[in-house]
Amino acid sequence: RGEPLWQPPGPNGFSDSTDAWASAEGMKTRLDMAWQAARQADDIGNPDEMLSSLLGASVSSETREAIARAESRQQGLALLLMAPEFQRR
Repeated sequence: RGEPLWQPPGPNGFSDSTDAWASAEGMKTRLDMAWQAARQADDIGNPDEMLSSLLGASVSSETREAIARAESRQQGLALLLMAPEFQRR
């Protein structure tokens, strides 16, 4: 389930166990948030350049290709934020 912003359930913060974050609902929420953030971005840079700056050599060829083929900068940013490499903690 979603975590209320700035309201962890206890003094030690939100859970960092895999079970708390690896659910289908958790993934859907993160993907929805990535798309919403990208849609609201006004003046973004080149997603290809952001990809290299943020993730460097750890990015798969599939992720690079998906972002390179994006139809818009917003879509490229959304794909970057949704990428498995970006979703890893």
